[in-house]
Amino acid sequence: MMKIVAIDTYPLILPVKEIYGGAAGFLEDCRSLIVRVEMENGIEGWGEGTQGRPGNTYETLETMEIMAQNYFAPALIGMDLEETGTVLSKLHRVRYGHPIAKAAIETALFDALGKLYRVPLCRFFGGPYRREIELVGGLGIDLGPETIGPRAGQLKQEGFQAFKIKIGQEDHQKDIERVRAVRQAVGAAASIRVDGNASYSFTDARWILNELSQFHITDAEQPLARGDLRSLAELRRTVGIPIAAQESVSSPEEALAVLEEQAADLLKIKLTHIGGFQRGFEVAAVVGAKGLPVVIGQGSACTTILSAAEMQLHCALKNGQPGGEMTGFMRLGEQNVFSPISMTRSKAYPSMTAGHGIEVDKEKLKRLAKRT
Repeated sequence: MMKIVAIDTYPLILPVKEIYGGAAGFLEDCRSLIVRVEMENGIEGWGEGTQGRPGNTYETLETMEIMAQNYFAPALIGMDLEETGTVLSKLHRVRYGHPIAKAAIETALFDALGKLYRVPLCRFFGGPYRREIELVGGLGIDLGPETIGPRAGQLKQEGFQAFKIKIGQEDHQKDIERVRAVRQAVGAAASIRVDGNASYSFTDARWILNELSQFHITDAEQPLARGDLRSLAELRRTVGIPIAAQESVSSPEEALAVLEEQAADLLKIKLTHIGGFQRGFEVAAVVGAKGLPVVIGQGSACTTILSAAEMQLHCALKNGQPGGEMTGFMRLGEQNVFSPISMTRSKAYPSMTAGHGIEVDKEKLKRLAKRT
């Protein structure tokens, strides 16, 4: 028996290296809730939930802390972490919704469990299927046709072979020129994805995706509103680019609905959108049963805790698509609170020791949280 004896939270507002924008809004800073779980034997687990862009979620840094401290922590303290299924069921039953706060707590719980058994998180879900991850270079909607090409060229020089472009500007021709500039900068062999963040009408999405097909796009992520699966399925049948669903999938049930409607060629999983590891693994299993791949990760700014956790999930999935999008940690400036992720150019090497592998300087974290 291993009782949970404490759950602490540390709200952070951290500066980013540069503003990163999409059709859902702009990311001007990193707003993350760091969660610490302590076991009766002194083992600590760390998790993170990040607010992301304002158009993507109803959760804020303030609501995450309220839910964690006032509802989730009281429900879980005193429970036996080794009865993991019971603990996770309780976490998801306490209050409906709030997937970011739940993902932060669940990550901390699995990190503690990994340290208890001295295994990486991916082993709890059947991994590792891979021990290194080629990351995707993100290009925000704020980069115009004149600046996005040089930025993509810089990423290519840094070793990136896959790129993701945020689209969804009112001037559709401008987005076409932006994608053209990236293709010219990175060459024919590079992989390019686009992400409309659910911003298009059906007519506009069909037009722009057919125009973009000349640039050999790998996939187009969530061009239409999250609930309009019939239109998404029709779009998939009428454009020459594979469709990836992300905003449409916040549960295994929604993943099944997307697949039954034949509305996507692959699905995107973010730990904070789906509500944690267990639900992320369930979504991947549903998708894998159809023989389809999943993309893992988020590009919104976060610390290495969340990025490392998403890398662990990616390593655990047989149907994880090459090109990980867990790059949020790259958007932060220096902070010396969280240990780094092992990298060689654009390639990440997730920890295969215990938990997600990220160490936290508790005293620095306390001082940093106190200032926010």
